[in-house]
Amino acid sequence: MPDAFDRDCLLVHSPKADNHYLPFGDFFNITYAPMGLLALAEILRRRGFSTELVHLGVQWLEQPDVSVLDLVEGERIRAIGLSLYWHYQSHDAIQAAGALKARHPEAFVFLGGVTATYFADEILRTFPFVDAVVLGHAESTVPLLLRTLKDGGDVGTVPNLCLRTPDGVVNTRGRPFPAGSVVGLDELVFGDLSVMRDADRYARSFGFPLAYGRDHSPDENRAMLSMGRSFFPLFTGRGCPWQCTFCGGNRDTLKRVNGTSKVQWRAPDMVVDDIRRAQEFGYRTMSLCFDPTPTRDAYYLDLFEKIRHSGLDVDFYFECWGLPTADFVTAFRRTFPSPESYIAISPDAGDEAVRRRNKQPFYTDAEMFETLDRFEAVDLSFDVFFTLALPGEKLPQARRTWELKRDIATRYRNARRVMTWTVQLEPGSPQFERPADFDMTTDRDCFADFYEAHGGDHADTYSVLGFKVADYFGDARDEGGIPEFERHLQHLKCMEFCFLAKDPRMWNQPDAGRRHCMERRRMLAERRGHGAPTVEIGEQVFYEEALAEEQALRGPRPRYRWVPEVDRAGRFVGGGPR
Repeated sequence: MPDAFDRDCLLVHSPKADNHYLPFGDFFNITYAPMGLLALAEILRRRGFSTELVHLGVQWLEQPDVSVLDLVEGERIRAIGLSLYWHYQSHDAIQAAGALKARHPEAFVFLGGVTATYFADEILRTFPFVDAVVLGHAESTVPLLLRTLKDGGDVGTVPNLCLRTPDGVVNTRGRPFPAGSVVGLDELVFGDLSVMRDADRYARSFGFPLAYGRDHSPDENRAMLSMGRSFFPLFTGRGCPWQCTFCGGNRDTLKRVNGTSKVQWRAPDMVVDDIRRAQEFGYRTMSLCFDPTPTRDAYYLDLFEKIRHSGLDVDFYFECWGLPTADFVTAFRRTFPSPESYIAISPDAGDEAVRRRNKQPFYTDAEMFETLDRFEAVDLSFDVFFTLALPGEKLPQARRTWELKRDIATRYRNARRVMTWTVQLEPGSPQFERPADFDMTTDRDCFADFYEAHGGDHADTYSVLGFKVADYFGDARDEGGIPEFERHLQHLKCMEFCFLAKDPRMWNQPDAGRRHCMERRRMLAERRGHGAPTVEIGEQVFYEEALAEEQALRGPRPRYRWVPEVDRAGRFVGGGPR
């Protein structure tokens, strides 16, 4: 009997569609798909399931007037899976799920990723168009789910699902997998982009940071909003033994989401194979952010040796959780001699007491400077990242961060980006789960809060935090609620920590950064055809006042979405600009 379905599985990555920041203009964010999504699509194809991965940001670049609903119009699809890995995607992934279910009621719609798993029960009770959430790693569960659907079986027998049934929401975690159905880590392929529609566009369009400006051309995005190249996120392993206060991927949350936080490493030969695959799609730089055991460097020394012996001409950008060992630095420099290869470290707090409270693995200033000296000795470029408003930090400690930044910039000629960011409240982080323990208040304590925050007017990636640190400023600025705290912290960032530079691979002092911000704002005004801004951010002029002037000059800002809007029941309620 012929199969009634045209496609077994459509996988969808939904970036955060609607963002606005004065120097960036309108942009979409979370441009990289989770690394596991490519591997999942590849293993499904290898198992014989007709599968395609669609990236909604890529499709907007390819065909701005064609939605994902049009791409699969007329098809009968057995299952549709959507990534909800980062909380920033919350609104867009749910909206895409609702729109696809409305257009394809025959499809079994499921979500996956850390955020989806963390809030699985609430999502299923709130949004009836989501049939299930895959709990944790998906490579064993989803092939079994598709086989069960194809055979007409009971999906309630599939392990590691949270799904809606006539009797309510059911969790199948702990149900044993059938013999031979568990997929090992080294069976997965993370570098085969052929599973993605318009993969060439994906490979040449996106870099770090994860923003793509809608007001900018592809060349301008590469020059102004990314680090000049597309980076391929290289998968070497998973798991975490640490528990940083601000991180949603910490040890305890990974245990809750994935069932384990155990560190698992891929075979280095498999990683080398993925580098080759990525290079076939034009990538020249591999990006890594995984060193859960920084003092034990044997894995990376072996990997770097295999890369050298393979003859691969590749650059690396390595973001370190801890501090790399002397042997690691020597091997890295030998393996990747290009000036486009460099290392990043993240001490996060300039004050050691604040750092000790929040960051793991902890290291002292002296240990950090010893490492930076080592970089300098081998002529290795590096980035250093700091974070404002960590639990326990007050304004004097924040200014210690400024002093440490100054010392690094003055002392080292190889310092490229010495930057200070703020981070939004992360679901699963200790400060999300126990804000009172950190003298914090938050305005997000469930999935609905993240869904509304990322779909509403108060949704900017860079100036909205979702929390307030009590008594941070030590004066009248501490009065008021979370919006007032966000406003004053943004002003502190603009005045004392702005790093915006023409070349995103470098950084500016705050006064030069504000001047460049004004240059970008004027350029965007001219491009949009409205009056030039005159309000300059300064001691008495806040970011919000400059933003209000832009809104007055520009008129109503377009609201961007990937699909026609649906309500919580999954009914279409409007369209709107894409």
